[in-house]
Amino acid sequence: MKIEATQAGVGLIEVMVALLLLGVAVLGFSAMQMSAIKATDESLMRTRSLTIMRGGAETMRTNPSGIAAFKAAINGTSDTLSIDEKNITKDSCVTSANTAPTAGDSCNINQLATRDGLLLKSYARANDINIGMVPNGCPGTSGKQELQCFVASWGDTTVELSDTESKACAKANGSYKNGAECFIMEAY
Repeated sequence: MKIEATQAGVGLIEVMVALLLLGVAVLGFSAMQMSAIKATDESLMRTRSLTIMRGGAETMRTNPSGIAAFKAAINGTSDTLSIDEKNITKDSCVTSANTAPTAGDSCNINQLATRDGLLLKSYARANDINIGMVPNGCPGTSGKQELQCFVASWGDTTVELSDTESKACAKANGSYKNGAECFIMEAY
């Protein structure tokens, strides 16, 4: 087999071009995989936050008289709150099936609601989710029944509704901000 001088090295150039095309394809595939992983993580956080907020809504429905205490516990910064001269934590007001409750174990409605709020907040924190409730009900809603709004956020987004805060979940009117990683859920 005789190679002419004008064709010398052509095979090497073809191999180099093929490797370049393969490299671009692999980089594109890697970027697509990273995008898919990010979407999967976002979906997981959305599912977790919805589950937590649904649990909070059900908890509020079981104790409607304690909604104000529940909201104060969720929005508070402390893990211990003093309600009616009793320090309440997420582990308060619980008796085991094997022991009879003592006088200090029984709790009133507000103490139970506070405990439930602290427990929900602790569970959310354990799942890397910030949870809060809008202090004055849901924005843009009116009617006979006052709606409560849960806000769950993750990443850099805060649970605030603010027109000025750049990391807030939504504007004061309840519309989501661009790039916010959060959910707002109405509960009654």
